[in-house]
Amino acid sequence: MIYANYTQAELDRQYDAASTVPSLEPFLERYRSESDRTRAEFPNERAAYGSHEREWLELFPAAKPDAPLFVFIHGGYWRRLSADVFSFVAGPVVRAGGACALLNYPLAPAASLDEIVDAARRGFAWAADNAQSRLNASPERIVAGGHSAGGQLAGMIAAATQVDLRAVFGLSGLYELEPVRRSNVNDWLHLPDAAAAERNSPAMHVPRGKPAVVAAVGQAESDEFRRQARVYADACTTAGLEARSLEAAGHNHYTIVLELGDPASELTALLRGLLGLSG
Repeated sequence: MIYANYTQAELDRQYDAASTVPSLEPFLERYRSESDRTRAEFPNERAAYGSHEREWLELFPAAKPDAPLFVFIHGGYWRRLSADVFSFVAGPVVRAGGACALLNYPLAPAASLDEIVDAARRGFAWAADNAQSRLNASPERIVAGGHSAGGQLAGMIAAATQVDLRAVFGLSGLYELEPVRRSNVNDWLHLPDAAAAERNSPAMHVPRGKPAVVAAVGQAESDEFRRQARVYADACTTAGLEARSLEAAGHNHYTIVLELGDPASELTALLRGLLGLSG
């Protein structure tokens, strides 16, 4: 067995999110079309936080000052996609009176995971430092979140930031990277050893301060993806944080994030509550 009770083929299958759906394209097309509509509806701008061509944030400011801010980090298994594919996440937040910043970052394999984590932390710091001037938001009312690889990055941000986060909100995140390192995901992630996996595992580096923590996952996702959510929530609970994992009924790895584009969904209502938004 390569990890726990899994053979190599079984472990690879556990972390092959794309194999759980017939095709990725319908989901990506919907992400892009809904994101186009969101950018057309709400004022937004792009701001660089570093010198790399992928080090930028897409900013959706709040209509009124001192609003809560949701910083969202996109997925794509650390190797593909970009923040503007997920602009739709900003819609319900801004409509309810909040602000949203979508964080873009360099991709593997050109960038190591250590470099990606460093970029995400710098991007988040820029958003917090510029919350009032560029987003009409309060730096004391920030929720960090992300989908898939973005969930891992949100967790690593929460472990190091000096900002007192209100909450960490992960969807289908990867929080314990040793099994990921042992799977074929490492063909592009290139984690060199167990120490690198541990260094970048949010379950081993829980958030500083006292943020609430939500680790959500689709009920139709693999056993390992569902376990990852439980592991992170359990680690945070053990550290004394208010944390929980939940499984979204009827959702796979790609539909769960679409819930954040729906103002009537349960996950959006949960996010609004974490942000302190009423509707």
